[in-house]
Amino acid sequence: MGTLVSVCGPSSATPRTAATAKSLPVSAAKLTEVRVPGTKPMSAAAVDLAKAGYTEREFYAEGKAHRFRGAVDRTLKTAEVIDGNWSYRTRVLVRTPKPEHFNGTLVVEWTNVTLGQDADFAFAEAHEYLLRQGYAVAVVSAQNVGVERLKTWSPERYGSLSVAADNTDPQGGGTIDARNDPLSFDIMTQVSKALKNNVGDKAGNNRPLPRMKVRDVIAMGQSQSGIRLTNYYNTIQPLYNFFDGFVYWDRSDQLRSDLPVPAISVNSEAIYEGWPVVTTSKYTRAWDVAGASHASLYASQYIDDMVVRDKSLAGPDGPRSFTDLVEAEGCDLNPPFSTVDNGLVVNTAIDSVRRWITTGKPAAPSRYFELDSSGALARDANGKVRGGIRLAQFTAPTAFTAPNGPGFLCSLSGHHRDYTAAELKGLYKTHQNYVAQVRDTMRDARKDGYILKFDETTAVRAAEASNVAR
Repeated sequence: MGTLVSVCGPSSATPRTAATAKSLPVSAAKLTEVRVPGTKPMSAAAVDLAKAGYTEREFYAEGKAHRFRGAVDRTLKTAEVIDGNWSYRTRVLVRTPKPEHFNGTLVVEWTNVTLGQDADFAFAEAHEYLLRQGYAVAVVSAQNVGVERLKTWSPERYGSLSVAADNTDPQGGGTIDARNDPLSFDIMTQVSKALKNNVGDKAGNNRPLPRMKVRDVIAMGQSQSGIRLTNYYNTIQPLYNFFDGFVYWDRSDQLRSDLPVPAISVNSEAIYEGWPVVTTSKYTRAWDVAGASHASLYASQYIDDMVVRDKSLAGPDGPRSFTDLVEAEGCDLNPPFSTVDNGLVVNTAIDSVRRWITTGKPAAPSRYFELDSSGALARDANGKVRGGIRLAQFTAPTAFTAPNGPGFLCSLSGHHRDYTAAELKGLYKTHQNYVAQVRDTMRDARKDGYILKFDETTAVRAAEASNVAR
């Protein structure tokens, strides 16, 4: 399989998804700022938002949601409404820049709940870009697992929350949603609608995005929540036409080709095999990142900081970090996680979707890994995957990276080991040679449209300032 698929739409048309006469109306959730003395938010941002000029606030979000038939995995057919009027109450974390720095785009992340709690893995990968560029960011608790953990973590703050509903289809008695979250799609939509509307109290005060006007809304998710958003794109988006674009980090499944809604899936090497290679279309892209693990070392450090601060991830002897959880599986190699910075490509995916929405300029073409005749990843003589997007941490590494095992989390996380000074000298001979390799790789990735100029410049400057092969 070739590594590049050129699929470019017209640069003049703007692929906005404004509601049409055929769109179902979207109700907005009611937002109420959380004020419970003596308590604090769970899973709040694990970086210094104030330093970036940002403020984080938490809101209760409540409303009446629909259940849908057919919002399931691996279907390209539009869902149908079963019924409505199902009450829910959840929460949303809202991170906003100063109004004068807001770029007009709201990114709404559907939290990943695989750890048994809310985790914003996509924000973890791309937070530096999002904060630098003035996005508003919301993190929505849409699923039972995350909400129930909130309630056990702080009953005082979250005890009134519930996103549960009957999961039995009245037509035939089957299960509506395989993950027991039949309201989650409407919750994601209604909370995002409330944030876009940006309505405060009766006096117009206490708006979730003070003195800001949202122009477009991008939905974002990673892994498990990426699959939920795949189902959303294929089955719910055609009903509501609410979101203007979608970004998936590791990964979407097959996306339908008949929606004029930009969507980019950034995919790691770690979970590539065993998944079908998705085809892309005029408005969808798949970008495979060579050497990438399911969470980068940098994103894993963010999640570590979050769960250690909150003491929210239980271990056999008390709270533990995300890294501790992975290593407890008995990985073949430790420490886990690749040093390939997935976030650089996720940054570009968000930036490209936003540009596509606002200007009509399509994103760079899909770029895949190469496969051998058996359908497995093709590798060179050194075991490195062929094809895909190749960053400097992969082509000019300062650490050895490798697959890992045997546990599930180990295999997703991979392994890294920093090279010694002697090894780096043996690899690159001179510091100038190392810098040149970094510069060439990042220049090519930027020219091809897979990293941003800022990130290219930052990587080259870091290489120049390093002691590699001096």
